[in-house]
Amino acid sequence: MSETNRAARSDGDEEQVSGAEVIAQALKTQDVEYMFGIVGIPVTEIAVAAQRMGVRYVGMRNEQAACYAASAIGYLTGRPGVCLVVSGPGLIHALGGMANANMNCWLKLVDYIASSLPGQAA
Repeated sequence: MSETNRAARSDGDEEQVSGAEVIAQALKTQDVEYMFGIVGIPVTEIAVAAQRMGVRYVGMRNEQAACYAASAIGYLTGRPGVCLVVSGPGLIHALGGMANANMNCWLKLVDYIASSLPGQAA
């Protein structure tokens, strides 16, 4: 958050913070350095917000590769890696990497975002 934003909040003016910024800040607070995934609607905003927070985003060809990469980075660095996926096939493709990380007790977060959010067309 910039100094201008902090000053505006301390003066009593309310500034809206997007959900993507909240997620990105939470990931940064958890010491996440890397995020893997496929950018598309509705996760583009999260990837951009995470990059602004200093999280490195690595675009992959599919969610399965992204999930395995997040698992590997968790193993290699001792910090959680993040796999950013959408609902439906995106989440299903990530299941192999999730199971592998679980069986090996590797640190990994799967950030699952529903493709149809309330108020949006599916």
